[in-house]
Amino acid sequence: MLIFILPAYCANGAPVVGVKLIGRSTPLDRGARAWDGRRILGDGKTFEGLLIGVATGTVAGLIIHTLISGVYRSPLEPIILSMGAMVGDIFGSFIKRRLGLERGRPAPGLDQLGFLAFALLFSTLAFGPPRGLDALTLILLAMVTAILHLGTNYLAYLLRLKAEPW
Repeated sequence: MLIFILPAYCANGAPVVGVKLIGRSTPLDRGARAWDGRRILGDGKTFEGLLIGVATGTVAGLIIHTLISGVYRSPLEPIILSMGAMVGDIFGSFIKRRLGLERGRPAPGLDQLGFLAFALLFSTLAFGPPRGLDALTLILLAMVTAILHLGTNYLAYLLRLKAEPW
């Protein structure tokens, strides 16, 4: 199941590196505020990051699809997983802003699992439940994802790609 969800992991992690490398970022919300007076998403969710995330996840998935038959039910599934991951991450930022959490502030669970939940949801809506996804696998996947997310964020912090270690 980890190989199946790899496009979502790549999509979720790539924007931090990609936006840093290209040196520019255009906020998705363009500075707009919601009904509560807070930014809709904040500066951390950008057009560049969205494109980089979907592209990176898609390429990773298409490579897997080419090298290992049967992982994906369609060559479109890595794209769907990548888009779901990015929408989940964006949704998480929207919720965090509504809760009054500023960019970079932690929201345990939401930060680590939102992208995973949306990637699986998008894939399920498009193709039905992924093969091998049962309750135990979902729990294990959530645990592995949370640990990987915390570890990779800390690594990004050490490499000065992120301002905070979570």
